[in-house]
Amino acid sequence: MKKYAAKFNKKLKPGPLTRIRAEKISAVEGLSLTPRMKLLLDMAAGKSSEERRELVRAQFAKKSA
Repeated sequence: MKKYAAKFNKKLKPGPLTRIRAEKISAVEGLSLTPRMKLLLDMAAGKSSEERRELVRAQFAKKSA
């Protein structure tokens, strides 16, 4: 019995929230990315967070006439 209890006494550390984990959480909640946003985020893979934000801003910024 002691061996069994020893397994569960470890404190679990949460891992980083990766894109895959975030997609799984969103799927449970019934949310999903549009094909357009999936493509945009795939293009931004490997870039810094600021560069990704800039790509998203450029995609949704209002175009001046």
